[in-house]
Amino acid sequence: MIRAGLFRFLLPCGLALLAAGCSPPRERPSELVIWHQKTGAEREFFEEAIKEYNRRHPAEELVALYREGEEMRNAFIIAAVAGQGPDLVFGPADNVAVFAETRVIRPWDEVLAPDFLAGFTGEGIVQWKDKPWLVADQIGNQLMLVYDRQVVAEPPKTLGELIGLGRNATLSADGETERYALTWNYAEPYFFIPFLTGFGGWIADKDGNPTLDTPEMRRALQFVLDLRDKHGLIPRYEDYNTANLMFLRRRAAMIINGPWSWADYDVPERSMIALLPVNEETGLRCRPIVAAKGYALNINTPAQKFDFVRRALAYLTGEEIQLSMASRLFTTPTLKTVIESPAFRDNPVLQLALEQARNSIPMPVDNRIRFIWDGFREPYRRVFTDDLPPDEAARLMQREAERRISEGQP
Repeated sequence: MIRAGLFRFLLPCGLALLAAGCSPPRERPSELVIWHQKTGAEREFFEEAIKEYNRRHPAEELVALYREGEEMRNAFIIAAVAGQGPDLVFGPADNVAVFAETRVIRPWDEVLAPDFLAGFTGEGIVQWKDKPWLVADQIGNQLMLVYDRQVVAEPPKTLGELIGLGRNATLSADGETERYALTWNYAEPYFFIPFLTGFGGWIADKDGNPTLDTPEMRRALQFVLDLRDKHGLIPRYEDYNTANLMFLRRRAAMIINGPWSWADYDVPERSMIALLPVNEETGLRCRPIVAAKGYALNINTPAQKFDFVRRALAYLTGEEIQLSMASRLFTTPTLKTVIESPAFRDNPVLQLALEQARNSIPMPVDNRIRFIWDGFREPYRRVFTDDLPPDEAARLMQREAERRISEGQP
């Protein structure tokens, strides 16, 4: 059901891509095309790395093409089913199940030697049904608390401390709040997850069924509402860009955000990162989602290109790149040698990021997770526009997620 529904949904996007033209991977043996969804500083870094590879290997050419997240996933599936598409596709681990189920990628153990795969941490090789489908160059996306060092001397260790410290960090004048204690993109469910896990909840059970209509969900929703309406610590309603700008302009003392943003916040000079707090009520740490991001191999890439693929992958996921990424982009490496290196081990910011990654929940590799997110999103947002109370929102999230899974389409 899911597979059939998925193809119905993807078909218009894929046909549009094919109409625009997309060469089969076999046509140019000295060219390796990579689709990716890197943005901002990460995209700039990646393009520099591609240029350096091409400089070192003048007889070969890596070509990197940017695609938006949803567009890339959908277009890649249709293109690969038609025998076309890029040689490699770079993206998060949650793409793996749908790519493998639709048979558009090849497992890496058919191409890479066991000792190459053994050099990665367990999180660095993404498995599905006991086969390795994605080789990651980073573990990332884990949210952390970032605090302005001029305002916050010591970050809060518990949610209670967050509220207490937040009252002191909030500044008001003439009935207007000039500086909030905290800001973050709480309009998006992904950024709400740490509070859900801090109350003991999660979005799915071990079999991939949605678990959104729970007491833990209601309590977490109410806690965030109370931060806004009872304690006055967060703005009325936030999207990502607004929250980001508020922290940059020092209109918020703290923000919850991921590694992609920390360079903009001048970590560790102006700002510093901290582990997300513990919920004293449950004894649980607020745990964000963490995701491996890496490379999958198009099923259509021919065997005569495999040596090229191995060279390119060894470079793109190698020690040189991973160490440089970690220092510039605050990513968590996936190579054991890099994790154990002095350059990584002696960097306090990277060690805190690693600790938070280890106190996170890996993004599940399951097709149903996409449908759960889609069912979750709209009722969740309506809580913060005062359209739904938490208990009604939780029931509606669950119904929507179950409906989408049953129908096999977003």
